[in-house]
Amino acid sequence: MISAFVAVVEKGSFAAAARELGYTQSGVSQQVAALERIADCKLLIRHAGGRRPVQPTAAGRAMLEHSRALLAHIDRAYDEVTGRAHGGGNTVRVVAFSSIAVHVVPHLLIELRRRGETRVEILEDPGDEELFDELDSGAVDLAFVVLPVPSRYGIDELGSDPYVAVVPADSELASRSRITTDDLRDHQLLGISRSSHDDVVEARLADAGVGESGFERYDDNRLVQSLVAGGQGIAVVPWLTVNHDDSAVRVLPLALDLQPRRLGLVHHRDRLLSPAAREVRSVAVDLCRKALRQPLAEGLEEAG
Repeated sequence: MISAFVAVVEKGSFAAAARELGYTQSGVSQQVAALERIADCKLLIRHAGGRRPVQPTAAGRAMLEHSRALLAHIDRAYDEVTGRAHGGGNTVRVVAFSSIAVHVVPHLLIELRRRGETRVEILEDPGDEELFDELDSGAVDLAFVVLPVPSRYGIDELGSDPYVAVVPADSELASRSRITTDDLRDHQLLGISRSSHDDVVEARLADAGVGESGFERYDDNRLVQSLVAGGQGIAVVPWLTVNHDDSAVRVLPLALDLQPRRLGLVHHRDRLLSPAAREVRSVAVDLCRKALRQPLAEGLEEAG
């Protein structure tokens, strides 16, 4: 019943769902009708003539979210049972954005190899919308994210990632104890793209009269840092995105009240994590919290 209901919503018609599932159209219709009787409410809006796609009602949308989670549970149960039977049940799929991948993931993999046989598949962050779809479907077990996220996800808060200024090491700015709004007004600003949180930061800088000449953004953290080293501007970026071994730049606190990024490790609340995924979660949380304590030790959050 549940798979038939989900297929009708996703395919837009009973006929298309029947083809997808290999059932007769009447069989799909009967299963959905049985689910509506159990729920004691209408779950689908059926349009006369079948020219418009079938759509879920408000109750149907709620049922759809729970149905997908239940199907994901069933898929994961099957994967765990067959994986244990065939020796392949220890793979955990984790999405990590680039700065976490650089600073945390190598240590995570080393520690897990030391502990045993758990295998981690690291996946590139596809962006919020696709990431949430993958968490909902069970294609991904865990994901490093910038908070907040929708309430259907369980969250381990990892800590705060403060914004810092990155300046050329051979510039007059490198001798400062911190970078002021006046310093920022006098230079081209550089930043990281693809982050909704950075939109908030840019708006805060604009309120302070900073960045009126334009805030140039790039997808690659290394490119931003190379441009700074070449004297092309000042980067205002999260601490975790910086290569702190680069002698061509200096990292300084900002004398401006910018809220740091809040980072988390999330999973779907309605999906039971496997023992391997729980182990990865525990190790990843510990490693990431240690990494995010370093900015505090360096005094970078005293800039407000």
